[in-house]
Amino acid sequence: CDVFWVQGSVILKFAEGFKAIAEHVRIPPMSAEKDAGGFLWCTRAWLEGPDGGDWILAIDNADNDADFIGDTSPIAEFVPQGRKGTVVFTTRCRQVAIRQGCKIIKICQMEPEEALELFSKRFEGWRSLKNEEKGAAAMILNSVDHLLLAVVGSSAFMTENGTSPSVYWSIFQENDKRARELLLERFCDIQREVDMTESILGTYFITFDRIVEQMPLAANLLGLIAFFDRQNIPEELLTRSGLEGMDDSLKFCRAIGELLRFSLVTEGRYEGTAFYELHRLVQLSIRAYLSIEQAKQGKAARLRAISMLLPVYEYKRRNICAAYMSHALVLTRDSMDTIAEALVYRMGEHYIEMGSYDNAEIQVINCRPLEGSKKSFESDHPHTLRAVDSLALVRREQGRYKESEAMNRRALEGSEKALGLDHPRTLGAVNNLSILSLKQGKYIESEILSRRALEGREKALGTIHHSVLSIIDNPTLALEARGKYAEAETLL
Repeated sequence: CDVFWVQGSVILKFAEGFKAIAEHVRIPPMSAEKDAGGFLWCTRAWLEGPDGGDWILAIDNADNDADFIGDTSPIAEFVPQGRKGTVVFTTRCRQVAIRQGCKIIKICQMEPEEALELFSKRFEGWRSLKNEEKGAAAMILNSVDHLLLAVVGSSAFMTENGTSPSVYWSIFQENDKRARELLLERFCDIQREVDMTESILGTYFITFDRIVEQMPLAANLLGLIAFFDRQNIPEELLTRSGLEGMDDSLKFCRAIGELLRFSLVTEGRYEGTAFYELHRLVQLSIRAYLSIEQAKQGKAARLRAISMLLPVYEYKRRNICAAYMSHALVLTRDSMDTIAEALVYRMGEHYIEMGSYDNAEIQVINCRPLEGSKKSFESDHPHTLRAVDSLALVRREQGRYKESEAMNRRALEGSEKALGLDHPRTLGAVNNLSILSLKQGKYIESEILSRRALEGREKALGTIHHSVLSIIDNPTLALEARGKYAEAETLL
């Protein structure tokens, strides 16, 4: 059985492969008068005819569906038909496989043991490595999801540069930019085309170029997705992102379908809602592919989208809140945008309501008004006072009452001065201090403060507003703590 291999990426390379087959099996050369590409037809005819015998034809990198749309497409018209022989396509494009009537075999990532075995064969000096170095190699492979090209590329870089796995892993972990630099390093694989060098991330660039050319909307969608957290991306976050065309269900279906068929994203469903996931290497490669200006503009749009969709925390909406929190965390990292600042506050409040006080502390401290000097902390700007009050609440729930009290009083005094005695934020600070006083055993102060907060909200909002009902029991608790049960009963 003869086994033939040809490139399916472009017609010129495909033709080179068919010419090599023709020479190997000694198909008579075409006369000068005939079409210079006639050997393609002759090679196809030989493969389909009785002289061809048993054969396997592998058409590698058949990723451009324009070459395989129909029987008259540039490459498709020369693919042998009939029952003789076997044609095997390798492709990132599912549509190519479908149009060619293939039995589809999805190539999954390697198992950790398989990836480590391949790495050990490619890395010079593997047997002499200490266990901690082998452990570092395993962590590297895990970080790239054990993808074949990444295993080969990382081992090639380390071998060529005399770099140990632990050093490579240390650089890789520094930040995404350093990881991209490593994964963009070009290497040569002797089992691929002669004189061909490539990088782990660079192999995706060809696919991106093709998508930009054939479906710009899908390319824009991919750029949008790349800067969210790569996992659990709700479909609503994409369709309501403000990106042109995403609010059109048909256009969105086509765009996301393009990304799915190139296996750049995967789709899952939870309680009837679609969620998407991006492979880490795809995410890193898109970020390397886009210009700095494109990334900057895209981040601003994403911040606006997540700000609009991340709701104020309510228990009944906790699943919706959780779906967007990871994306808000990614987008607000290292951002000084005013929208990002507001999101940081909101995330801190979410964590407080969820009882995740350590995470809440991180978010509140990262608020711009609290960053840096003591001078900033002492400011009477409303944003600063809001952050101080939130941090006081966190400290209270952590049991750090002295710190909480100092911050509470600072927030209350500043709010009274900057916003007025009856402003909602001032009353919120009053209520927070009343709760802290109750926990500290300062029952008289707690009663006075809780009555002030309740009366102020009733005056502004009425007696049945949820903000009033949520604190209506606070004066009662202070009275009960002092043994004034009859008086407490009158408030119920």
